[in-house]
Amino acid sequence: MDNTFTVYLVRHGSTLLNSYNRMQGWIDSDLTEEGIQQAQQAADKLNDIAFDRAFSSDLGRAVNTRNLITNQLQSTLKEAANLPEFREVNFGFFEGLNSDDIWAGIAAPYGKSSQKDLMDIGGQEEVRKAMNEADPSHVAETYDQVIDRLKAGFQQLRDHCEPGENVLVVSHGTLIRTMADYLGVDTTDNYPINGGVSQLTIDEEQVVFESYNE
Repeated sequence: MDNTFTVYLVRHGSTLLNSYNRMQGWIDSDLTEEGIQQAQQAADKLNDIAFDRAFSSDLGRAVNTRNLITNQLQSTLKEAANLPEFREVNFGFFEGLNSDDIWAGIAAPYGKSSQKDLMDIGGQEEVRKAMNEADPSHVAETYDQVIDRLKAGFQQLRDHCEPGENVLVVSHGTLIRTMADYLGVDTTDNYPINGGVSQLTIDEEQVVFESYNE
């Protein structure tokens, strides 16, 4: 018996802070007109799927994207709810600051100048470690902290969902990329696009990416 359910994982639409190239983790900003269109385009991609449940992180940009998608799809949902476990990564002291400037500063002790340089050294784990160590408050989440939160999120989905169901989850770029990295997807030079869709299969033992960032 197939006891899996299918998750369609969507990155929220573009926001005001995205358009200014600002670090946007646990802080929030409104979807732009482009972001609203991206949510509608994601709904178009998912048009043929009958969804049973729809979840998002508890941050407004994800909730609004979820609602835009479900309103357009008009599936008869058994449940729609917020799951804080699927929040974006917490960037600590660096929240709201210019992304390129911050990564240049974080990479400088390594003799490097960007997040990509840090990825080349040690992947996502090194990126998260470097940010945490550079953060004066040391609140920025480490890789292990993010993965622990994701595991709790997967368990929440298992607790809510039944075999055979189609489930929408709207989350965030760095969280989705970290999830994919952890589950064996090569995310080199492949950051989730706003409104991009990934497909996962989940059962009680494992989570598998069937497709990433399409």
